Amino acid sequence: MKKYLSGARGFLFLSFTPILVWAADIGDLITKAKDILKAVLPLIITLALIYFLWAVSQYLLAAGEKKNEAREHMIWGIIILFVMVSVWGLVGVLSATIF
Repeated sequence: MKKYLSGARGFLFLSFTPILVWAADIGDLITKAKDILKAVLPLIITLALIYFLWAVSQYLLAAGEKKNEAREHMIWGIIILFVMVSVWGLVGVLSATIF
């Protein structure tokens, strides 16, 4: 047994052991992530929506080069909102599937 736990193999085995134990509680981890997202995500989505609306107002009021910059902010705002809502949906689907 000493032969397998010495050197690089032993290091790899011992470094992945906590992951194997942690994998047994994946359902609990998903539940905790869902609870955290339920508490924090509406606030973050509100902030992202405010950012997007600010970019829209900048686009409407700006001219020339500032208009291109505001358009980039609008695109990033849409991407941010899409990613956040997608993650929220994925966590909901995973928790509904597991439980």
